Amino acid sequence: MKVFSIHGFFKAPVSLIAREAGVSKGLIFWYFRSKDELILEVALRSLPLDIIKECFNEGARDVELLKCIGKRYLSKYRNPVFKHLLFHTLASETIYPQIKDKVRKLCRNYLREAASRVYGVDDVRARIAMRTFFGSLQCYVLRTPADITEEEYLSNLIDLLRPEKLKK
Repeated sequence: MKVFSIHGFFKAPVSLIAREAGVSKGLIFWYFRSKDELILEVALRSLPLDIIKECFNEGARDVELLKCIGKRYLSKYRNPVFKHLLFHTLASETIYPQIKDKVRKLCRNYLREAASRVYGVDDVRARIAMRTFFGSLQCYVLRTPADITEEEYLSNLIDLLRPEKLKK
């Protein structure tokens, strides 16, 4: 993951990945039939899917789900390896259609489930609110503002997207 985060998916040589992992190239290809399979695995791990699953499994709902996801998202992407990998993944969708398809399906399913858990419905407004939430977190990670802390940012973001504020 570290090698991909530095060199990107396209320029990272498997020999360097093997050296960094302390294994042979052959062992990498024992587990992954091709570099593309390895890239897909790393790309999926770069996404916040683990965070969302954990918060779902803990039974978080409403504002508590937003807090759970938000805190863990900001924590995960504070790590430069995950931050760079996330953006490599999003940028690689045009080259790797399997990444684009997988990301689209996962995002659709998780956004719908999150919308239902936070807003009690899976309608257009709830899904847009969840997209706004994730987009805002991504924006914070991409260009962290110097004048606002993570806690203040997340608190205000959640306040703007509270379920009671979305009702018609």
